[in-house]
Amino acid sequence: MKVTRCSAQTLRIFPQQKQQTVAVGKSVVMTCQVDAPSPELVTQPQWKDPKGFIINESATGTRPEIYTEPMPMRQLQLLYISSITPSMAGNYTCVATYTNVPLSASVIIDTYVAITWTNANENQFATKGKDFKIMCEVTAEPSPSVDWFKEGNPIVTGERYVIHTNGLMIRNVEESDDGTYTCRAVVIQTGELAERNIKLEVYTAPEMEEREPRVEIREGESAAISCKARGKPNPTYSWIRASTRENLASTSRFSVQENSGLLTIDRVEAGDYGKYICSAVNQAGQNETEIEVEVLVRPRIFELYNVTAPEKQEATLECRATGRPAPRITFRKLSSPDRFLNGPNDNGRITIDTTSRQSGDQMESSAVITISKLNRTDDGLYECVAENDGGEARRNGHLTVQFRPTFENMPRIPIWSWNQRPANLSCTAESIPNATIKWRFREADLVESPQVKIYGSGPSSYVIVTPTDRGLFGPYKCIATNTLGEDEHIIHFREAFPPHTITQARQELITATSVSFNINGPSEDDGPPILAFIAQYKENGNFDWNLSLNRTWSVNSPYIVENLRPMVTYDFRFAAINQVGPGSWGAPLTVIMPRRSPPEQPKWWENESPESLVHGKYADRFELRWRVPANNGEPIDMYEINYCPVQKVTGEWRIASESECVVEELKSLEAISYEVRSLRPDTRYRMQVRAHNVLGFSLPAQLYVQTALGVERSGFAPPQMLSSGTIIGLALAGVFICLLIVDLLLLCFRRQGVIATMCGKRGKKHNDDEAKLGRDEKEPLKDTGDDAIKRNSSVEFDGHRVYATSGGPIIGKNSAV
Repeated sequence: MKVTRCSAQTLRIFPQQKQQTVAVGKSVVMTCQVDAPSPELVTQPQWKDPKGFIINESATGTRPEIYTEPMPMRQLQLLYISSITPSMAGNYTCVATYTNVPLSASVIIDTYVAITWTNANENQFATKGKDFKIMCEVTAEPSPSVDWFKEGNPIVTGERYVIHTNGLMIRNVEESDDGTYTCRAVVIQTGELAERNIKLEVYTAPEMEEREPRVEIREGESAAISCKARGKPNPTYSWIRASTRENLASTSRFSVQENSGLLTIDRVEAGDYGKYICSAVNQAGQNETEIEVEVLVRPRIFELYNVTAPEKQEATLECRATGRPAPRITFRKLSSPDRFLNGPNDNGRITIDTTSRQSGDQMESSAVITISKLNRTDDGLYECVAENDGGEARRNGHLTVQFRPTFENMPRIPIWSWNQRPANLSCTAESIPNATIKWRFREADLVESPQVKIYGSGPSSYVIVTPTDRGLFGPYKCIATNTLGEDEHIIHFREAFPPHTITQARQELITATSVSFNINGPSEDDGPPILAFIAQYKENGNFDWNLSLNRTWSVNSPYIVENLRPMVTYDFRFAAINQVGPGSWGAPLTVIMPRRSPPEQPKWWENESPESLVHGKYADRFELRWRVPANNGEPIDMYEINYCPVQKVTGEWRIASESECVVEELKSLEAISYEVRSLRPDTRYRMQVRAHNVLGFSLPAQLYVQTALGVERSGFAPPQMLSSGTIIGLALAGVFICLLIVDLLLLCFRRQGVIATMCGKRGKKHNDDEAKLGRDEKEPLKDTGDDAIKRNSSVEFDGHRVYATSGGPIIGKNSAV
């Protein structure tokens, strides 16, 4: 029983292997545990090293290489070896006592050297084209064996690969050698296996990309010049100016981006031209390229002077300009868009010569234009144009051609005076330099007097002559002189008289109420120009011309008298008017007015031929426009519009279908247009317009029209029946009604106004003859003398309104509108 109790107390060591092998450098922990039925009777276990010395516990805050750590509550003792070395190998013993009976247990710890990578960086870099050894040094005890793999494929020694004990040699590295290599170490004795993945990057030296060897930049602007190179890793860049070898990264106005190779130049100067070197560098090497920089300098014209030369001599203008590259200089006369060519122009009369040379950082160009046998047309501004790739410059120079005086632009017309009116005899000479003017009269120098005043001595001068004596009429000579010569101009000062009698006046077109005349005026050789014609007319039975009416027309206007009475005989006489006044009357002309009749034939506004074909703008409508014809004694009360589709057969127009002819009436007195609607597209029509009065229809105005291509349309609003004249008439009627209401109010409240005045007078009766005359004019022929000349009148003929003025000075021609 006692033996059994004693044998039950033991010490156990964990791990339980009696011999343990640990790699050098590894940490070890061993546990000694009491195995007894009464653990409280067992002392705390202790550990002894291979030399038999007790291994102490660690002091607070320390961690020695070997120490113990007790756990009394569980009767445990821990042994710690933080980093084992071969000298620490041996037999380690755990001891304790149980009721004074010693207990012990031991374990043998052996060491070995594990696989260790001593020189095997995981990232290594090779240079293309050179030999490179991928380093992989490994230590172990016993010694390991090493083999290599790339991307999982085994590598053996060959032409390009050589396996060394400390690495893999690659001969003449290529870019394809880039990748992941595996270095594997094996210790056969221990069965230890370890692998090391090494990433190899193959560096390539910079290789400059192809680019234009020459760049152009502009003066005054900012410029950027790029430089690119291929390489691994990405190269860094620097820029050097070839002429000075200065690094542009540290130079004012220049900046360099090292990573992108961009060179920036701020405010480019003319002197920035030349060669620049771009250098690219990385771990694999260096490369560079040379770039020629040309600075474009806009031309600047710094010399162009005005030139003066005499007529028929030679003149030169020189234009000088700087720029880069050398400016091309051309000339042109500012009044002409064409430039002169280098060399001879105008059959050799004008030549252009150009030269250029280096001037500092720029080029200087010169051009000379030489003009021989100068004439007055050469005078003017000449533009010098300097151009190069940087831009252009323009500058004007003036060539003044001196010439002797001339009066070629002076009018050669006589000056007239009458009734001792003062006259202005003006004289202006053209010349360079300005001319001096003197006057002569009847081959003697003109002397001032109360009747003769001279103003100005050149280049303009005028004489005011008051002809109180007829001896002051005659030729006045204006003589202009300058350094190149002289010229003279004769002004004929003549006495003016009223025009002579009109040579011929005959009637042309006559209607029931109007007559037009053809008037041949008197000769103007002996007097001022004819300004107007005046006519007096009266009924043939009235022998007193003082009671006649009159009309005055400007020269070359239609000579028409209207508002005459049908079937009445009139006497007409005519006279011409000039600045002096009206001339003497010519012989009377008797005209018998025809009876009342239908209106005259209307005339188209555009004077279209009645047989021509007019192409309309629209497919379904066409606007007819005509002039109001003469009514021949009775007012026009309507117009008839007739249109039919037609065809042209053997050169003649024929109505295609009588059933399709349309007749429309336009109830308007002054209508001059009508829009025909509901026409067929692409169809030819004959259109006619007739005027109507109480005596019948006029002859038709005829027109052939072809409508445009299109689609027929319907639903048009009815044609506008109110003409512009009708609208004006309605407006005037409204004004008249308003005035009538006002006059009635004045009559009721104040006994004043037109109606009140008329009520106090005796009404006049009209006889039967006057009633028969209808709308004919009843004004008595009472204008006489000056009163007849002062009357103004207006008439309408052939669609035009003609204004005629009587009396007073005639300033100019009245126009027919």
